[in-house]
Amino acid sequence: MENTHLLSLLVLWLNFMLQVIPMRLASTYMELLIGILMSSGGHVTDALLAVGHRKKFSTYYWLLTHGKWKWTQTPKQFIRLVTFFFPRLEWNLIVDDFINPRSSKKVPYGAYCHDHGQKPNRPQFIWGQQMVALGLSISYGKIWASLPLVLRVHKGTGNRSKITTAVFLVRWLAPIFRQAGTKKLRVLVDAWYMKGPFILPLLKQRIHVIGQVRKDTVLFDFPIEQNNHRRGRPRKYGRKWTLQDFKEHLSLHTANLRIYGNKPKRVKYYSKKLKARFLKGEPVIAVWSQLPKQKSWTLILSTDLDLTPEQIIKLFSKRWKTEPMFNEIKHFFGVAKAWQRSSRSLHRWLSMLSLAYALTRLLSLIMNTKKNREALPPIPWRRKSPATAGLTRMAVQVFFRRFGFWMLWKPKYKKLILENEQFLRQRTTTRQQS
Repeated sequence: MENTHLLSLLVLWLNFMLQVIPMRLASTYMELLIGILMSSGGHVTDALLAVGHRKKFSTYYWLLTHGKWKWTQTPKQFIRLVTFFFPRLEWNLIVDDFINPRSSKKVPYGAYCHDHGQKPNRPQFIWGQQMVALGLSISYGKIWASLPLVLRVHKGTGNRSKITTAVFLVRWLAPIFRQAGTKKLRVLVDAWYMKGPFILPLLKQRIHVIGQVRKDTVLFDFPIEQNNHRRGRPRKYGRKWTLQDFKEHLSLHTANLRIYGNKPKRVKYYSKKLKARFLKGEPVIAVWSQLPKQKSWTLILSTDLDLTPEQIIKLFSKRWKTEPMFNEIKHFFGVAKAWQRSSRSLHRWLSMLSLAYALTRLLSLIMNTKKNREALPPIPWRRKSPATAGLTRMAVQVFFRRFGFWMLWKPKYKKLILENEQFLRQRTTTRQQS
């Protein structure tokens, strides 16, 4: 690899994440995390075999089950990392969920979950773990990506639903963004989470929500102020608005937006500021949009009144980035195969898997620039394709296979220390010649 400054950046990020881990557990945690980067399976043994562990297996078992460290500090530290290296005043979070199918009845928080995929070879309700994910939508240049912050296993029993779990995750991590000087925080969700119990608690925390709603959502205009004094309380709503009213009373707008892909699409839309009844009269911006090959219209609501309709359509399209993130993190980083007996050890292992994916995906955004493309493995049929988390992990695997973990780990300083670039290039060229 010629661009060793990218590897030094990755080492810097790993050392930064190590600050929330106790010093006595630093080497074990870092060795297991690098093993995840080098392996493709979700089992602990896959990570240990890939990194070439020197300690006994009971050491890593004790780290996940009985070690005195908090996995809840990992997403907070990762947010501090992202806000420091990629500063901006507005951040967009993404809330979504998926199902991890299981066969064992002893899996933590296992339950029969409704599968929304509607696949022909799968029943409507499957046994598995319901995962509520909180992600972060981030851009670097013209490339957008979704990074996982927290993967929370939803408990099927009790009074807590997926909505209350999602609200807890957003309110839990929102203060970390506030500490970084964030002026505006938004949450992008799909139609299932666009409900009053989810939106109203977030509005009290000055967190805006953008998402798609049902087409029969009741929207009202603002009431007309009357000068005469009439008995009773003042009117809360005006006239009711439907899609037919939008078409009759508003003008149709068209715009070429670069959404759902690299090519611009001609989008038609109507927009108006109204009041939503399911939000108890909170003002929203209602946008009816239609894509070129779409027959029906889509209703998108935004509680952020400072946005234009085109910005709302663009931001809502970024929510779709969670779907490829789920695919990669489940099948290429081993979340679908992650197995632990207790809920605490499972959340610890999931936090390490999501952190490994987030770091590689974050590094892939930087590798998409022309000057950093040389750091990727030479694949002839993918020269012009964008750098993904999988390609970035291949580059990281090549590096750690040449320079093992114990060659970079310094026990005296309890962190990874990368040697100077000139020495790394000399060692790389000598190994290639031999």
